[in-house]
Amino acid sequence: MRKKERERLKDFHRGEDGTFSYAGDHVRLVGALGPSELLRALWAAFAVAALAAAVAGAVNPAGLTGCPYVVMPYMLQLVALVSVAWALGRLTVALRGAAGGRVRVYVRDETVGSLPGRCALAIGLALVAAAGEVVFLATGGAAPAAAEFALLACEALCCVALVALRRSARAAEWEGA
Repeated sequence: MRKKERERLKDFHRGEDGTFSYAGDHVRLVGALGPSELLRALWAAFAVAALAAAVAGAVNPAGLTGCPYVVMPYMLQLVALVSVAWALGRLTVALRGAAGGRVRVYVRDETVGSLPGRCALAIGLALVAAAGEVVFLATGGAAPAAAEFALLACEALCCVALVALRRSARAAEWEGA
């Protein structure tokens, strides 16, 4: 097991009936955004980013038809977006099921705490895919067409949406509960 997982186990204690209960720290979302507003902002930004990434592949640019320095970063970008979706889903479940708005500290750290890094990875991969497409076009891989410009525009939109998601996640204020 990883060190973090072992550390988290010390916060669970067995009760007299044999069930485990969490006795660790909890946090509560405070500030201007409530839980539903924060989730709405995060999911909206993610939806724009995911849609832009999907459209980028759907327009079928020449760079995505076998050029490894365009295909590989694009595919890894999609994997990074799945990772962002996973963290958002876990945060949504935690906030929706939170009694009194209380969320376990480790859940907050593994979701909202990890979103900026996950978004940065997806942004970096989107930029690498876009740069690969520019190199592909510059080296004469294909004549510039509308699909190539659509890929570049979609990757730019994806980056902007992920930056907004990253900022929203970092702006969320939490206090001990």
